[in-house]
Amino acid sequence: MKRNFFLQSGHRENALNKINIVNFVDVALTLVIILLMISPMIEQGMEVRLPSSGPSKISVGKSVILTIAKNRKIFLGNQEVSIENLEPLVRSTISRNPELGIVVKGDKTITYQELISVLDILKRADVKKIGLATEAHPIK
Repeated sequence: MKRNFFLQSGHRENALNKINIVNFVDVALTLVIILLMISPMIEQGMEVRLPSSGPSKISVGKSVILTIAKNRKIFLGNQEVSIENLEPLVRSTISRNPELGIVVKGDKTITYQELISVLDILKRADVKKIGLATEAHPIK
């Protein structure tokens, strides 16, 4: 009898048909905002353990020194090379000895972009072994 009363009066039917989802949307948007605020902090605080390396010995007989001087001139061994002629010269050198490595010695005043440009040329010339020369600092 009570059941019929609710169905006849329409109160129970209205209550089920009109579920208010505004509160659910508010909670969902709040969680999204919190997630957006926290995610950059998580990336910045991520701890990364980088591999360590000691000084390595390079076999002089199996490598060629490529020097980028302070005045931006490039030398392959003792021969001055323009940036345009670097790739064909390196490619011909590597074709004679595929196991040959190239050690890049760049002056610390050259820009990062200049170094990357030279490394890109070496990669296009199919150099398999590329090294970067640095100054050794004493361990404290």
